[in-house]
Amino acid sequence: MKGNKSILEMDLDRVMKPNIAQFRQCGLSARDIAQMCFYCPWLIGFQPERVKDFVLRAEDLGVSRRSPMFKHMVPAMARTNKEKNAATLEFLKRSLGCSESEVAFAVSKMPSILGLSDESHLPKIQFLIKEVGLEPQDILQRPSLLTYSLEKRLVPRYCVMKILLAKGLMKSNFRTLAQVGEKKFRLKFIDHHKDSVSGLAHAYATARAGHVPSGV
Repeated sequence: MKGNKSILEMDLDRVMKPNIAQFRQCGLSARDIAQMCFYCPWLIGFQPERVKDFVLRAEDLGVSRRSPMFKHMVPAMARTNKEKNAATLEFLKRSLGCSESEVAFAVSKMPSILGLSDESHLPKIQFLIKEVGLEPQDILQRPSLLTYSLEKRLVPRYCVMKILLAKGLMKSNFRTLAQVGEKKFRLKFIDHHKDSVSGLAHAYATARAGHVPSGV
């Protein structure tokens, strides 16, 4: 209700109840429906025909109703339109040099990438491939990489990885490094090496501030 106070004015019998019934028919639990409405507060207020369209579009992208990702894909469909989805899929297919089915599979694992613009995706893809050295398949297997901030997460963590690699203190696995939560990342890769790698914390903070240390 905080995200959509107009929910109190919605037609209970013609809108809300039919939408809830549709979701239950898809196999979604009351908890699943509540989670969808938390992330997309206006979802339950669309006309039932539109909600049916969201469900069908989610299935068209290869996410079955039995998939645990289905409850994430339906709100993703509500936040974008069919034309925007098609354009984003085509852009990712072109940029990563992969097939439509491969991109659809990546989207099924991380539906939120559909809501990001090409201008957001492109520099991340270029950085991950040209600078980090990942293969397009690496990105398709871990599409969450495209949801992280380039300036605040990807670049600073890559700087830390290069420093630790040069010291022989870690193996190269940027995909895992990028996905670790911030608290765990700092404990494992910054604090853990503070005595053996002078200036590591400063280099990380500097990179997060937008100034990549020279030589990194």
